[in-house]
Amino acid sequence: MTSEKPLSQKKTTQQTISISPALKDRIEQYVIEKQNKDPKDHRVKSISAFYNFVLEKTIDCFEQGKTLNDFETFVDSEIRGFFEKISFNALIPYYETAIRTNRYTHPFFEKNIFFYLTLRRLYLDRMDPYDIASIKSIFNRVKNYLMSQNLTKDVNLDIFIGKNGKGLTGIFEYSGLYKNLTFENCKYNAALFGLLGTKITNFLYSDKENYFRFDLKATDLFYRKELAKKERIELVNHNLSYFFNYPRILDDKDYYFWMRLAEDRNAIINFNNEETQKDWINLTERDIDKFGDHEDYALNLLKFFEKLHWIEIESEKDLIFQIKLSEKRFQNEKELLLGTLSQRSKILQINGKYQLKRIIE
Repeated sequence: MTSEKPLSQKKTTQQTISISPALKDRIEQYVIEKQNKDPKDHRVKSISAFYNFVLEKTIDCFEQGKTLNDFETFVDSEIRGFFEKISFNALIPYYETAIRTNRYTHPFFEKNIFFYLTLRRLYLDRMDPYDIASIKSIFNRVKNYLMSQNLTKDVNLDIFIGKNGKGLTGIFEYSGLYKNLTFENCKYNAALFGLLGTKITNFLYSDKENYFRFDLKATDLFYRKELAKKERIELVNHNLSYFFNYPRILDDKDYYFWMRLAEDRNAIINFNNEETQKDWINLTERDIDKFGDHEDYALNLLKFFEKLHWIEIESEKDLIFQIKLSEKRFQNEKELLLGTLSQRSKILQINGKYQLKRIIE
C-alpha cells in the first residue's frame, strides 16, 4: 500500500491571476508601507511573499469552516484589542436581567470620564470629519466588532452630504438580540454621538423589535477638535432626553417611575391605609430583629423611615435626625413614627432635632 506524500512547501510553482490596475496599485502601496514600517517582516519582503502568505492563511481559514461571507464581518486586531481593554466576557442571560433596573439611569459624563474620552479618541484618531470615507471606515470596523459579540442583530449608519459639502446628516439604526442590553447599548451610543458633536433630531424605538433609529445632524462641534466640555455635555443630555422623558417612563413599569421619585428628598412615600402602613413597619422590624445586629436596631429603623423620606439622619453615630413630615398634612404619620421609635428607645428633642437613646433592658 503506497503512502500519500505531502506536497512540497518549496515555492517553485507559478499561478497567473488577472487583477485590475487599481487593485494592483493598492496591493503594491500596502506592501511598500508595511516594508517601511517593519523591514524584517518576511510576509511583506516582496509582492510574491505577500500573495503567498495571504492565500495560504485564507485557505487555512476556509478549512476551519470560514466562508467568503466571513470576510465582510472580519474584526481587525486593533479594534478588538481596543475594546478588550475596556470590556470583559460575561454571561449574557445574567447581565440581561441584572441591568433591567438601570434602564432610565443617566450615564453621567463625570462618572465615566475615562470611558467616554477613550471612545472619543478612538474615533477622532481614525476619522476626518470632512472625509465621509474615513467616517464610514471606522464605523464599519466597530460594526464588525459589535456583530461578533452575539448581542447585535444589525447596525447601520447612512451618511448624507449637504450641498456645500458640510451640513452632514445621517441615520443610525440598531437592532439587538436582547431587550435590556439593546436599550443600554443605544443609550451609550446616543451619548457618544453627542460627545462627537452629533445631534439627534428624531428618534424611533420599538420595544417589541429591539430596534432603534436616530436621525442625526452634525453640529459645529463635530468639526472642532477641542473638548468644549460644557457644550458637548449639553448635546449629550439633549440626545439622552429621548430615552429619559417622562411619557416614556410613565408608559413603562411602575418601579422605573418610583426610582425617579426616590431621588427627590422632598417627595415622601405614604400608604393608602393604616393596615398596609403597619404591615410594612412590622415586616421591617421582624427582619431587623432576625438579620440585623441588635446594637444597630435603632439605626436600621431610622434608615427605614429615611427611605420613606419621613426623616433625614444627621448623625448615624449619635442617632440624631430631623423629621421631614409636614406638621399639618402628616400628623398621623408623625405620631406613628415617634410611637414606633419609642418602643425600644427614648426620644430626646433638642433645638428642633431628635435623638434616640437606647433603653437599657
